[in-house]
Amino acid sequence: MNFEKARRLVADLVRVNERYVRDGHYRNDVRERLGRTVSRVDVGVARRERDRAPRTARPFEGLVETSLALAGIRTEDREPEVVLVVDELREGAAFAGVQTALAVALGLGARLGRRVRVVMVRWTTPGNSTAAAEALIADRFPESRVDGQPGVRVVRREDVLDTVFGTGDVWLATHWKTAHPLDVAATAGVVPRDRVVYLVQDYEPGFSPWSTEYAVAASTYRAGFRMLVNSEPLRRYLAEVEGIEVAPAWTFAPHLDVELLGRVAAARRPAAEDGGVVRVLFYGRPSKHRNLFRLGVAALRVAVQELADDGLRVEFHSAGEQHGDVELDGGRGDTKLVSHGTMPWDDYFRFIASTGVVLSLQHSPHPSHPPFDGAISGARVVTNEFRGTRAALHPNLTAVPADARSLGLAVAEAVRRTAAAGPTGFVPLADGALGGPLDTAVDALGTALEAEDRTR
Repeated sequence: MNFEKARRLVADLVRVNERYVRDGHYRNDVRERLGRTVSRVDVGVARRERDRAPRTARPFEGLVETSLALAGIRTEDREPEVVLVVDELREGAAFAGVQTALAVALGLGARLGRRVRVVMVRWTTPGNSTAAAEALIADRFPESRVDGQPGVRVVRREDVLDTVFGTGDVWLATHWKTAHPLDVAATAGVVPRDRVVYLVQDYEPGFSPWSTEYAVAASTYRAGFRMLVNSEPLRRYLAEVEGIEVAPAWTFAPHLDVELLGRVAAARRPAAEDGGVVRVLFYGRPSKHRNLFRLGVAALRVAVQELADDGLRVEFHSAGEQHGDVELDGGRGDTKLVSHGTMPWDDYFRFIASTGVVLSLQHSPHPSHPPFDGAISGARVVTNEFRGTRAALHPNLTAVPADARSLGLAVAEAVRRTAAAGPTGFVPLADGALGGPLDTAVDALGTALEAEDRTR
């Protein structure tokens, strides 16, 4: 390497490091990209997976990192189980989607009278042991304990090939990277395709740019698996975009703690009783592109300009992921978006009770929880419309086009209304607005599986 080339490389490295320190958005982008690419691969296990995979599965080697994770499993005639396949189970990463997947698996296991086993297909990282994962399940679902001990067994990817599964097991996919290896295993004849249930919780091709990952994620919806869909808006979107019809009976609403939200509503006070301050909460997650962080910041800046002559006292707060405070008033420093990061569960709901307006964005058809946490408990909520999936979901929810001016004007109007009229009080969702009860959908699934068992 010549001196000039080395000098340029050092200069580039300095500029990258300076931007990493200075620019929180860039820093979060880098962290997310590194998180996707530097996971530890057990080369010996990967070689065993390839060698054990049936011939018809081998063309899929390397398509994505989980392609052959289940293709070489051993099965025998034994007591059937419900086998839940997840990326990982780790404290700090078991959010609503994982919680829902566990609830479905345990509910289906209880309905069918079967034990539940969990398989993790992401390579194991420090602190992500089977014992830690089993303890997490036992803590979140105490009813799963047996004699006071964790009652759900967890299998790491590194141990999958040494585990024996049942020929009559029901497999539950929870994410496209778990549905894809089950599709490969079904293609190889290892897992019966009609014994796989796909828990679809968002339109996941949209999580990746148009790419191999996008195409593989979309292909999992055409794998011929039974589908259990999280939310009525997502069910309609799958029908529109993928031509997939899922019965409403197999669709359920996201779990919202309505009793807790009633208490939050009761704790709200008008701005006049809170020093005249209207607080705006922004669900800000810079590393999750679908949450449109930079667009939300721009929208808040529009709202600040729009409210400049109103004489209102307004504070702006962010929760969901830690980031640097952001100036919203053109650099004068008088108005900032203050970041509170990821809040503990109880702290989050206490803080929601002190906010009159919520801005929560999600560029996907699945309705996330924060908009409804705010709307049901009496806040005025602004979100982005997405292909007609959000209009009229709740009277306190305003869905507008995903551009900074539309969102900012809607936030400003919500602030004015909150300052003038105070919170709305507790406003529950209309029955069926987001889907039916989870228990009802799991019961319908169990009934269908039992009917098939009788005809085998």
